[in-house]
Amino acid sequence: MSDVRSDSPVVNLLEMGVERPADRRVFVAVGVAALMTDLAVRSEVAVVAGAALVLVVAVGLLAGGRVTNPQAVGLVAGASAFGACLAVRTSPWLIPLDVLAIGGLLVLAAPMGREGSLFDLTVPAIVVRGLHAVAHGIAAPGFLVGAAGRHRESTRTALAVLRGVALAVPLLVLLGVLLASADAVFAGFFRGWSPDAVIGHAVLLTVGAWGMAGLLRVASSSPAPDAPSLPFRLGRLEASIVLGSLVALFAAFAISQLIALSGGGRHVLETAGLTYAEYARAGFFQLIAVAAITLGALLGLRALTNLDDPVTRRWFMVLAEAAVALTLVVVFVALRRLGLYQDTFGLTMLRLYSQVFAVWLGGVFVLLAVSLASGNRRSWLPAMAAASGLVALLALNVANPEAIVVRHNVDFAESSGRFDPAYLAELSDDAVPALVQALPRLQPEARAQVLTVVCATRPAAPGFWGYNASVDSATEARNQACAS
Repeated sequence: MSDVRSDSPVVNLLEMGVERPADRRVFVAVGVAALMTDLAVRSEVAVVAGAALVLVVAVGLLAGGRVTNPQAVGLVAGASAFGACLAVRTSPWLIPLDVLAIGGLLVLAAPMGREGSLFDLTVPAIVVRGLHAVAHGIAAPGFLVGAAGRHRESTRTALAVLRGVALAVPLLVLLGVLLASADAVFAGFFRGWSPDAVIGHAVLLTVGAWGMAGLLRVASSSPAPDAPSLPFRLGRLEASIVLGSLVALFAAFAISQLIALSGGGRHVLETAGLTYAEYARAGFFQLIAVAAITLGALLGLRALTNLDDPVTRRWFMVLAEAAVALTLVVVFVALRRLGLYQDTFGLTMLRLYSQVFAVWLGGVFVLLAVSLASGNRRSWLPAMAAASGLVALLALNVANPEAIVVRHNVDFAESSGRFDPAYLAELSDDAVPALVQALPRLQPEARAQVLTVVCATRPAAPGFWGYNASVDSATEARNQACAS
């Protein structure tokens, strides 16, 4: 049979904006990704099946030659690295961030499959590319249907298959129900296949296929349009007023911190009815919010201000650098307050992640200061900020944050005599080996409480697709500690 004309209106509508139609490799990748999505979610994602799903998606993008840009290939490789972490860690503080990193890297890699540079991505360009990817992701089924519609013979075959399935399913269901009611052994083959389970499998298969097809369609599409130009620009006076106000406000805050270190600061706290620990805890999140808002304001002001004039550019740089330096003081004060609170009450996952975020935020301000001083108009700052965050997240996966919390709190118990086994009981299997290792250092009462926590849960051994390195290590630690 002859092919359907490539200028068919239906085909063109389904594949609008696609430069490279789907081929057999696309259909294979979509089918395997659908099956692995179903398997990974049923295996609770953070296991071998989750890591395998990410690997399948990465291979599907690379094997078909749709992602060839070296930077995009690097992003796909980074997603695979975070995918491997899914088979290593179980912490509910860590796994969602890993999944978010995987999704972000893959969604960023697909539009850059053939061209583009991370160091040219401004914030408006990232927004435009994101909307472009979402539009193609929604239209992902058309990518597959349109490709099938190009071949009349394949379309007829697909329709014949659908008719055959429609005729066979009712007959198989009727005969299967009768055979299952007649023989208990045969009925055992279908145990667990309730209507709800069937619907769940269908939904997961659809989500996996749609997601893979969406990524492949974005990688096969025409480049995203350029970000629209700004409708107006600010002048030197407006920018100076905003930056000068920020510098004045933060300078006043820096002076207040000097006062807080003196007897006058202690008097102010006593008058407000606050202990120093309460003062430290209450201030951290507000100070981090101030720093984050200031970062957005400085980036927005830089984008809106007309910096073509050399005098305006120098004036802007001086005031912006002063604002950055004073904001770093705010971040330092926030970290110091959190450190004081941690020294008094010990370490928790929230406090650890708050520290990491604050340090990363301070690093972004340093990058901004370098960008302002260099005068380079190339937009490398968003890429470097994101890269530093991903490096920090990968370091957390390697370091095992829950083990860090356990070891810190055991040291804290030895120095202060205070220990909270109830909090440690809330941690995942990532913490169990460190808890068992710390048992000899604990007081008898605390040791008994930790043993009760550790030995209370003895999960069954998972299958291959449900394997997780932390679960395996935790099982070995439990067997060692709970043998008696």
